[in-house]
Amino acid sequence: MANDLIRATAIINTTIRHQLDAALRPLGLSEVNYYYLLVVAEQPGINQADLTARIVRDQSTVTRQVDRLVKQGWLTKRQAPTDARQSALFLTPQAQAILPQLWAINQTVNETALASLTPAEQATLLNLLGKTFDGLSQDYH
Repeated sequence: MANDLIRATAIINTTIRHQLDAALRPLGLSEVNYYYLLVVAEQPGINQADLTARIVRDQSTVTRQVDRLVKQGWLTKRQAPTDARQSALFLTPQAQAILPQLWAINQTVNETALASLTPAEQATLLNLLGKTFDGLSQDYH
């Protein structure tokens, strides 16, 4: 695994997703949708195009997931003040109420994933992953 970036990131991704699912299940969420809520919490009023770019998913996937989150009572859509053709996304009171739990789960899973590394190694890893993403994202968009 050490010499194969694709295999290593796939295994780490799957492991983290399982941990997130287990932690989020009691809240009625999953790893598939909780990140949408965190991004909207960070940028209230974000439109779907910007959300799509931020979470690096295709537009149709984001549209379906946002619609699900609206139906489940986690998000609301309002007409964007600057462009009537776009929707601005906001957390509902239901989502606002569990936001501290979402941040805690996010932090716990991050800490668990990085626990075997020193703080300097953690910083290096995150820096290198950011550089790797930057290199890949030039071809993605």
